[in-house]
Amino acid sequence: MRTLLTGASGYVGLHVLREMLARGHEVTAVVRSRYKLGPFGDDTRVRVVETDLERDATVAQAVPGHDVFVHAALLWGAPGSELEARDIAVAAKLFDAAARVGLTRSIYVSSTAVHFPLSAEMGEDDMLRTAGVYGATKAAGELFLRAACAQSEMRGVVVRPGPVVGAPAFDGGSHRLHRQIGKMVDAAREGRSIDVIEGEGRQLVDVSTVARAIRLLAERDGPHPTYLCVDRQVTPWEDVAKTVVECLRSASEVRVLPREDDEVVPRFRTERIEGLLGGPTDAGDALRAQIRCLA
Repeated sequence: MRTLLTGASGYVGLHVLREMLARGHEVTAVVRSRYKLGPFGDDTRVRVVETDLERDATVAQAVPGHDVFVHAALLWGAPGSELEARDIAVAAKLFDAAARVGLTRSIYVSSTAVHFPLSAEMGEDDMLRTAGVYGATKAAGELFLRAACAQSEMRGVVVRPGPVVGAPAFDGGSHRLHRQIGKMVDAAREGRSIDVIEGEGRQLVDVSTVARAIRLLAERDGPHPTYLCVDRQVTPWEDVAKTVVECLRSASEVRVLPREDDEVVPRFRTERIEGLLGGPTDAGDALRAQIRCLA
């Protein structure tokens, strides 16, 4: 199978690239710099296209000849920089180009941010709603994928990861830390106390799980149009904070503050992703590996 992958040098993209190669895919990696691909840049199974995604002609020329298109890139920057609008435009043009040349499938790496503000229970078939620019950008990308598929025979699949944790794909590879965990790491390094609310947490996901899900969706016949990609269990922020303190050998105190309301902790349904992966997942080891890398 020949796969076109944007964002191949990013945190998630590198894991997707590794997973695809391990399963025999030939991959065209669209990146700004071959250097950021590390050891994958010299792999004979990888065709590297160095370009800016906003160079329409260059990227469009790379699309033909593939079976699957995976769009894992994100143009992003400071609020007000218009990068969010440019990201949407790039996604729309890429999905349209994939549909026009007859690709059978396009996979879009979206985010659970399209469900914000979170509610008690959420599933793939809920209406899109978002309370932030990032979520709105991802929601718009999903809609442009659906539009491209509606005008062609291409099948579109959306993957919505939750907070992604795990070590980089290789030493020195691209790495991303969830904002909440990043604040805990900063506090632990400085020896400050870490405050968390009793019972609050999120459904995390191992970056390797995201990569495996994307690879399976590239290969599987008749996938669902959307998959929430998170663990079944909610990981309490208290447990995350204790992991951070332990891995960094910090003297910071984890202070658990009482809840001010009786609202149920938000939860995403996981039946669909578990059906794809063969059962529930657990990001605990990936979280520890990520924190140890930072330590």
